Amino acid sequence: MIVDKILRQFIEVAMFKNVSHAANKLCLSQPTLTHNMKKLEENLGVQLLERTSSGVTTTQYGELLLEQAQMMQRIYDNTLLKMAAIKARQAQSLRMGSGHAWWYMFVRDCFNNYREQHATVNIHIDLGNHLRLMDLLLGGDIDLFIGHEIQGLNPKAGITFLPLFATADTLFARQDHPLQGRAVRPDDLLDYPCVELTPDETRYQHMVADMQQKKLTRNRQHLAERVIWSTNSMMSAIDMVNDSDAVMLTYPRCMAGYFARYGIAPLNMESHNVCTVGMYLIREKADAPQVQQMLALMRQHIERLGPQLQ
Repeated sequence: MIVDKILRQFIEVAMFKNVSHAANKLCLSQPTLTHNMKKLEENLGVQLLERTSSGVTTTQYGELLLEQAQMMQRIYDNTLLKMAAIKARQAQSLRMGSGHAWWYMFVRDCFNNYREQHATVNIHIDLGNHLRLMDLLLGGDIDLFIGHEIQGLNPKAGITFLPLFATADTLFARQDHPLQGRAVRPDDLLDYPCVELTPDETRYQHMVADMQQKKLTRNRQHLAERVIWSTNSMMSAIDMVNDSDAVMLTYPRCMAGYFARYGIAPLNMESHNVCTVGMYLIREKADAPQVQQMLALMRQHIERLGPQLQ
């Protein structure tokens, strides 16, 4: 303890002006406390207390020591409080990633709930492609991220995937697009450019051991034969779709309400790709308090949204 226990005992004796009362509070015997006060006086070489018939009073030296000891005690107590606050901030600080769609659908609300519960902690949010977020997770830059299940992910990565819900992906285009209002087949898309929001980047593809599923998906959409405009910005993608005949590549159908604000609607595709969305995290950090709290918040919001996500 920074403030010596003998000094703490002296403070109590000086405040009570009675050795017996101070001993009771400190859970010490009166002889022990009396001995400690005499030892303190011997060490300092001055008289701190004057014994009276009713108890004790402080001498001029005692008053000075009391003032300084109380100041030391306040500094020490305030230091402990500040250290506890820093410790709590570090323990509850959260770094997480999310796809753009999930930020809008429920991660934003989870963030607001978390910051209200932990007003003094630091929170960092990264939005983007799930392979890029996986790279950040493996590098220790984020604690978790929410995204589509990555098909063919290298099983040696030491990552845990917690499924949260299933959702259907579809294609989007502006509301007056030539393909709106009719059933759309993959071949119908050949004449139109496509907009790809947060595409997979080559430098992250080493994390996927089996690229077959991703290749099949791109082949079904004839992407090798089409013009592709790509961006990592949601608003840029919206502008690209609204300013042209481009079709936005597979995106969660539950975002229809969001895109409707910008005059964009889902196409009536003959089939929809159903995917699993969940939380990715490092196995060793699965029980971390900030991870468990965010997981609980997400489950609450997902349960409330229910069919909207599907």
